[in-house]
Amino acid sequence: MLGVGYIVGLRVGGIMLGGGVLSYLVLIPMIKFFGSASPDALVFPATKPIAAMGIDDIRNAYVLYIGAGAVAAGGIISMARSLPTIVSSLRAGLSSLGSDKGKTEVVRTERELSMKTVLLGALGVITAISLSPFFPVGFLGALLMGLFAFLFVTVSGRLTGEIGSSSNPISGMTVATLLLTCLIFLAADWVGPEHRLGALTIAGVVCVAASVGGTTAQSLKTGALIGATRGGSRSR
Repeated sequence: MLGVGYIVGLRVGGIMLGGGVLSYLVLIPMIKFFGSASPDALVFPATKPIAAMGIDDIRNAYVLYIGAGAVAAGGIISMARSLPTIVSSLRAGLSSLGSDKGKTEVVRTERELSMKTVLLGALGVITAISLSPFFPVGFLGALLMGLFAFLFVTVSGRLTGEIGSSSNPISGMTVATLLLTCLIFLAADWVGPEHRLGALTIAGVVCVAASVGGTTAQSLKTGALIGATRGGSRSR
């Protein structure tokens, strides 16, 4: 808490410390206590009874997925809080799809990427992935890639912008993507080996997207702090 709190602040450092305390002093002992009541208690995804598991075994088999669920919930909450900004940005972007007549000239450093370019690029990526033989996911899988990438890139960018790339939970977001994708595939009765490979592919692509999003946010934040061109108006 002292080391990380010095970098990210007392509140965020306290939350991170609280997560560790909850995991190692509450969740792991509770799982061990109740699981040891039966010598044969075995809950998926563990491969051996809870009574025979150590601290690291319980963490990797259970607490890791609890943390991934917390990351997914945090992402949904973050998206809900960001909805006004997202809606206003989409509204402004969609309005730019119309005619350019009557619009004032914008300074180069204040111009945003055209929404037409964003939509065409996203559609092109989804179409290419759905048709590519190297991505065995089909159109639904490609659409899930786009949706989860939109969700977790937003989370990654916000966390990196507010805290830093060292606190970007890439692994948690990847596991959350895999869990949600598997639930959707299970509901659609896609349980074959090829569908397992597709779920892993979706999680891998979203992992890369979230990583790139966080890295980009880190670069932009660093530029704004040192007075780079894009952050010039804010520094003034």
